[in-house]
This record gives sequence, structure tokens and C-alpha cells, in this order.
Amino acid sequence: MKRSTDVRVVRTQTALLESLEELLKTKKLSCITITELCSLAKINRNTFYYHYNNIFELLDEHKMIMIDDITSILEENKKLDRDSLIKLCKSIRRHPHFLNIIISPNCDLDFFNEIFNFATQITSISAEKTKKDLTPRDLLLCAYNNAGANEILRVWIINGMKESPEEVADVIWEVSKRGVFTMLFPGERFN
Repeated sequence: MKRSTDVRVVRTQTALLESLEELLKTKKLSCITITELCSLAKINRNTFYYHYNNIFELLDEHKMIMIDDITSILEENKKLDRDSLIKLCKSIRRHPHFLNIIISPNCDLDFFNEIFNFATQITSISAEKTKKDLTPRDLLLCAYNNAGANEILRVWIINGMKESPEEVADVIWEVSKRGVFTMLFPGERFN
């Protein structure tokens, strides 16, 4: 289907994602049929097959839309700052059904990690270092920071994205700058 502004297409995509999200609450992705997905979404199977060959194509398309969004934000900003993080969180927030699908224990796919593997690029951009300039220690620090940022985003998604993108970006930004212990125990000195 690709990204569209046609209201009918957007409505169909949303219905499919909402229905798939609902079905994944009780079934593994590999056990969900197109017939039951279309029935729950109240769309004709022919409409589904006009755009996709299978459910994986539907998910892959949305994964690519998110990756394109993230890539364009990174290319536009050239370095990571608080504003870039806010834009990334706003982009993530625009895809609630897809995100709930990919973090579902019944999804069977590793889309979440694929999408958020951009964190390594983001962290090295924020350190203003190119990949060749990163030392082994820098790579470990980037990995640690990325894992934490990914987990903050995952928990935000699981909890229904109630906090604003600005609040989530602030947490990631502050933890990245100051460290977890400094934020949890203000005034303490760590040696």
C-alpha cells in the first residue's frame, strides 16, 4: 500500500494494524490467517491481496515507513540533540498499533531491534565521531547507551505512550548526558 494520504487507504491500513494488534493478544503471528485478520478489520480479502501477498508484507511495509522516518530525521539534523530526540519520539508515537504489534511476545519477528538498531548511528552522531574514530571503549559505551534508550522506548510503548515525546526525549537525553546513578541519586558522589 505504501505511505498514502488517501483517507480510504489510511483507514484500511489502520484497521488492519488495529486488528492484527488485537489478534496478537491471543495468538502467535504465524497462526493468524488473512481471513480472520480481514474479518476483524471489516475489509474484503481482495482488498488485502490487492496490496499485500501476506501479513509479513504488511508489517515489512510499516517497518520501512518507520525506518524512513527515522533516517530522514537523522539526515535533517546531522547530529543528535534534544530536538532530534523529540522528533524521533514524535515519529515513534505516530505508529502506536505497529509498535504494539512488534513488541508483542506473539509477534515472532525481531522488527523492534531492526528499527532501533539506528541507535548505534545516533549515539556515534551525538558523540560527533565517525565510526572509524570510535575506540573499543566508545563502542561499549554506545552499546550501553543504546540498550538503555531502546528499553526506555519499549517501556514507553508498552505503557501506552502516555508521556509526551518531549518528556521521553528529556529522560533519554539527561541519562545519556549525566548517567543513571547521577539522576537517581542526586548529590551522591560515585567513585
